[in-house]
Amino acid sequence: MLIFARRKWVIAVAILMWTKAGLNGTGADFSLAAPAHAASQVDPTGSRVAIWGSPSFNRQIGPNDTVSQANTTFEHTIALLTDGSIVCWGNNDYGQCIVPSDIGTPANPAVGIAAGYRHSVALLADGSVVCWGANYYSQCDVPSGVGTPENPVTDIAAGSFFNVALLADGSLACWGENFYGQCDVPSGIGTPQNPVTDVAAGEFHTVAILADGSL
Repeated sequence: MLIFARRKWVIAVAILMWTKAGLNGTGADFSLAAPAHAASQVDPTGSRVAIWGSPSFNRQIGPNDTVSQANTTFEHTIALLTDGSIVCWGNNDYGQCIVPSDIGTPANPAVGIAAGYRHSVALLADGSVVCWGANYYSQCDVPSGVGTPENPVTDIAAGSFFNVALLADGSLACWGENFYGQCDVPSGIGTPQNPVTDVAAGEFHTVAILADGSL
């Protein structure tokens, strides 16, 4: 169980039969060991998802929806369903819960998600990345050349006000707030000789796992 408190608000998300995939931004990202069907209460078989907290955060996913990934941050939650669609709920003061109409459709399904402080990120099946919500550090402006057919994105993570993308060639792209150097990829990291295999983002820092197993 992950519980996050900020000011007077508390949001909790419980997913049973999960394996922790790693921290993404100010929230936590989970991949499910088995698909989770949404319900208003936890199923004793351990195959369901339950969400609770302040009424302004509560949003019941349909009983026939199947959740494959969920990411929660300070004041909003984003879930990826097995059909490739995306559901967001919670604080929407910057439009972070308004999924673009052409994202997560049968023709353009999502395969990954991440949540920043007040923005949301989706990795699409074609390897491109889409961001929406607060953009005061350009965290929603995906850099040119990132997620192209020639070099698609394979994984994404979101910090408070920045994002990091792992590209198919093992390189990294970071954009958004860089007050602490979290978007300055060290020289020699993500090169053909030293490719990255996994990424994670903290509030103001970035972590990469290299092909040799080092950090």
